[in-house]
Amino acid sequence: MAGLGPLPYAEVTDDGYAARAAETFTAREFGPAVLLSGDCPRCRHPITVPVVDEVYRHEAAGAGDDPGYRTLLCTCEADHPARPAGLSGCGAYWTLLLEVDR
Repeated sequence: MAGLGPLPYAEVTDDGYAARAAETFTAREFGPAVLLSGDCPRCRHPITVPVVDEVYRHEAAGAGDDPGYRTLLCTCEADHPARPAGLSGCGAYWTLLLEVDR
C-alpha cells in the first residue's frame, strides 16, 4: 500500500478490529488503571489506552452486573486527513470483553 498516503479519518468499526486487538494487545497494571497497548487494528499505528480499575472491581456495588465489555478508540498521534480539530486517532473503534485472572 505504499504511495497511497495517510489513511483518512473515519469513525468506523469492523468485526475484525476487536479480534485483532484481542490477539495482539498487551495489558499491564498502571496505578488505578490497566494500560492496553498495541497497534490500532485499522491504521496500524501504536496506541495505549488506559482502562480504569473499576472495570475489575467485582466487589464494588453494582459491578457484578458489568459484563466487562469496553469500547476502545484509536488514539494514535499519526496524521489522518479530515480528522476534526482537537481529536486524535484514525476514528476506528471496537469493543473488547475484558476479563481478569484471579
